[in-house]
Amino acid sequence: MSTKLSSARVGVCVRSDREDAYRVFDALQTVFPATEESARRKGSGAPPDPAHMVWSMVVDTTDREGVTSQPPLSAPVEVDLYGTDPPVHRVCEVLDSAFGIQDEKHVSGDQEMEVRLRIGPPRP
Repeated sequence: MSTKLSSARVGVCVRSDREDAYRVFDALQTVFPATEESARRKGSGAPPDPAHMVWSMVVDTTDREGVTSQPPLSAPVEVDLYGTDPPVHRVCEVLDSAFGIQDEKHVSGDQEMEVRLRIGPPRP
């Protein structure tokens, strides 16, 4: 794998029910078509409450196409992004456009960064 390709990948972890997680993943795959369907998978371990499972995928931000229009999320969800700065910001832009970002926290490292987002409809 080339350095350019690996640095264009962003790890995405979503804490939500299956339907909302897949809405997030569908939005990302629509805009970043190089992301493979096989990159989507259920997180390890199943907590007792399926509404709080962790779902993950790896997004390949090498190519960007169009915009996404997704049904709204049923509830706010937390999304963690892991990768290098420009690709992580590209993913943030797509999620903000598709669902709206309510809260954002950054942890920057030497080469990579971690971003925790809360996206979706505002809490009542």
